[in-house]
Amino acid sequence: MSRDVVTLGEALIRLSAPAGRTLASAHSLDLLVGGAEANVAVALARLGKSATWVSRVSRDPLGLRIVAELRSHGVNCDHVSWVEQSRTGVYYTEIAPEPRGVSVLYDRNGSAATSMSLETVDLSPVDAAAVVQTSGITAALGPSCAEVALALLRRGRAAGATCVVDVNFRAKLWSAEAAVRTLLPICAASDVIVCTGEDAADLFGVNSPSAAAVALLTEKLAAPTVVLTDGANGVWLGYQGSVDYFPATPTTTIDRIGAGDAFCAGLIVGILEDDIYRGVRLGQAMASLKHTTHGDHFLGTRADVEAVLGAKGRSVRR
Repeated sequence: MSRDVVTLGEALIRLSAPAGRTLASAHSLDLLVGGAEANVAVALARLGKSATWVSRVSRDPLGLRIVAELRSHGVNCDHVSWVEQSRTGVYYTEIAPEPRGVSVLYDRNGSAATSMSLETVDLSPVDAAAVVQTSGITAALGPSCAEVALALLRRGRAAGATCVVDVNFRAKLWSAEAAVRTLLPICAASDVIVCTGEDAADLFGVNSPSAAAVALLTEKLAAPTVVLTDGANGVWLGYQGSVDYFPATPTTTIDRIGAGDAFCAGLIVGILEDDIYRGVRLGQAMASLKHTTHGDHFLGTRADVEAVLGAKGRSVRR
């Protein structure tokens, strides 16, 4: 069966302190499922696209919870590699308004996904994919994971798929220097790079998102298409030799985690539908919607996204 998109990465259990509580003061934690590439797959499935998530997962109650939840959204998990004696990665979050903001504490060392290698991961779905996607988070999990990410992209390109990489630098997982060394060949093997303005500055020395910054980033990363996101300041798209600017979608934030993944999914929908410009707008609407819900996953529908794109300022739609 032909598949639209294959994503590769780790999914984790997310434990979140209730609003107004810190991890140190919380008496209970909300258990959710997260992880960048899994979030992308969920968002794609919810918009009616076929999405296959590839990873290694511990066959423990938490790993079973992850796969069951992804499947409940319509994600194909048939190519997950199960590990009988391992552990599931966990991360803890505090979600608060400024000046506290969002805080993340990782507990993922030695998880099943960190043992991904060319011998332990099934990349065969890539051969039938229209798009393959991964991120810098996967590459940060270890040398073997970075090798698998690079193999995913090279195999996808050989099969005629569009290869999408979200830079997704996480300073708590590795240094900027290590990230640059590993990500440059990964970016060079991709067709579309998604990068935040912060990551462009911290990793590649490209400051102040603009048309000039996109051109410089395109040269540094040797990528045909670069999408430079700048939060509330909008998005810059470098595509086929020109640069276009897209103003941000007005957003009220309840939980920002996963918004970048929702944006990446919308961009991929545009790629699948042969309109990357429309993909940027879909991604912006999806990221805006994700900001309004708790958890990592985009929980809307295509109708919800189209309503945001077509909204005329009405606060109540009825």
